[in-house]
Amino acid sequence: MAMQKFVVPVISFAALLCALVSCVKNDPAVATAPSVSVNIVNASEEVLNFYLNGTRQNNITGLFPLGANGYTPIPRGNQLLAFRRQFNTSKFTDADTLFTLPVRLDSVGLTVRYSIFLAGISRSTAFTILDTLQNDDKNARLRFVEASAAVTGLRVFLNDTLRFTTTTFKSASTFKPVGNGQKIIKIYPADSDKLLYNGIISLDANNNYTLFSAGSSANFRAGFFRNQ
Repeated sequence: MAMQKFVVPVISFAALLCALVSCVKNDPAVATAPSVSVNIVNASEEVLNFYLNGTRQNNITGLFPLGANGYTPIPRGNQLLAFRRQFNTSKFTDADTLFTLPVRLDSVGLTVRYSIFLAGISRSTAFTILDTLQNDDKNARLRFVEASAAVTGLRVFLNDTLRFTTTTFKSASTFKPVGNGQKIIKIYPADSDKLLYNGIISLDANNNYTLFSAGSSANFRAGFFRNQ
């Protein structure tokens, strides 16, 4: 008889445990907020961190000049980003913020991507570009973005062939097929043959890349990164 009194509570407890597990399994999945991929490109001369709702997004290192953070998932809709200089402490106040940037990340399609270029340390020098990436088995695809506020109107040559021309700050070309392999880059003003930049980039087929200008005529620079 004593054995029977002991078994009944154990069986009751097991039944209750099974019921709880069953309830957990039948709970609806938690909905994940839709997001969009955003790439922050630093065309300024500062090392920067960027924040969303007070949380730093570039967690590994500061975003160095001519660097790109890579695509980061950010919730769709209206968002407010904040940008600060790189510090050695994680304690910040609002006074540390260089500027905030309101952006609208539209929910048009599942493959929408954006690049936000920071040409300086004020909101007026930041701008957003919609990235339309395509696969091309035979070519790399390259675009040029004019992120140099002080030097506008540029001509960009690849292996002595004129590929891009710009007229205004914040202008961006489409991604163009440009072959693959190493390319010599030369950048000139639109109205003279003064060489502003000379360098080499390496391109692989079936990838999308961005080349962008930065700086002033006395400190002209060019940045380059792979989008995909």
